[in-house]
Parts: sequence; C-alpha cells; structure tokens
Amino acid sequence: VRAHRALGLEVYSRVDIMLPEDGEASVLEVNTIPGMTEASLLPEAAGVAGISYPELCARIIELSAKRCAVK
Repeated sequence: VRAHRALGLEVYSRVDIMLPEDGEASVLEVNTIPGMTEASLLPEAAGVAGISYPELCARIIELSAKRCAVK
C-alpha cells in the first residue's frame, strides 16, 4: 500500500513483492496497469477477498470516474 501511495496512485495497481525466507519484504515493481482478464492476478486476489469480477470492474470504474469528476 505504501508503494502504491508513494507513486501517487489512487485507484488500483498491482505491487509485486519478494518475500525471502528471512521475512524482509522487498518491492520488485508497481504495475500501474495490471492485467484485468478474469484469470489475471488482480481479479484473482479480489475473488479471494469475496469480490466478484463484475464487482471489481464496476468499483474501478466508479473510483476512476470520481477521481476525474465524471458524473
């Protein structure tokens, strides 16, 4: 979350992290336009959190519209 916010991102991204056995996490990259097919990692993670693919897409659209003040 800190990497996402540090880059000024507001709606969504995918942060790739390496977690070695010593437990010291390292951010590898922040993907500002992650894959959005139903088989991609972001929708998969949303599904684990109980968010369906259509709900995820609707939420991204809603947040993006608010950010751009589109009504």
